[in-house]
Amino acid sequence: MKEKVWDNPNKMHFESPHKTFNRQCSLITTGNQIGNVVASNYIRPFVEVECNGFVNPEGHLQEYDLSKSIVKLPQRIKEVVRFLTHDEGGIIYHFRHYSGNRRIDDGFVFTTKDHKLLRVWYVNRDWRAMGAVDEAIKYVTG
Repeated sequence: MKEKVWDNPNKMHFESPHKTFNRQCSLITTGNQIGNVVASNYIRPFVEVECNGFVNPEGHLQEYDLSKSIVKLPQRIKEVVRFLTHDEGGIIYHFRHYSGNRRIDDGFVFTTKDHKLLRVWYVNRDWRAMGAVDEAIKYVTG
């Protein structure tokens, strides 16, 4: 995992071909987060049934994570994540930047809960955006 270097106490140094993404990035870290350029959420495995002392049917907690998450996944990505998290949970990361008030999705990254890279989906096919996602992966995998 790439070590963070700080430009100032409120902004980590981030360098990629995408200058807007770099400027907007204040922090990328592992686990659940809502940030300027990233939102991420842990997805529980299909077989996990207990939460807060209650027992739920298999798949209920996973479906909650996939549908009520801060990360809104396209259906095709949701299906892959559902398949990959049958027995073990993982973390989905959504990387994006903003142009004025408009959000521009750059990509999604899925890792195991111990931060091993499983899948990358480039949504914005611009080479700069792909470079930003590739650089961001270094901060969430190890």
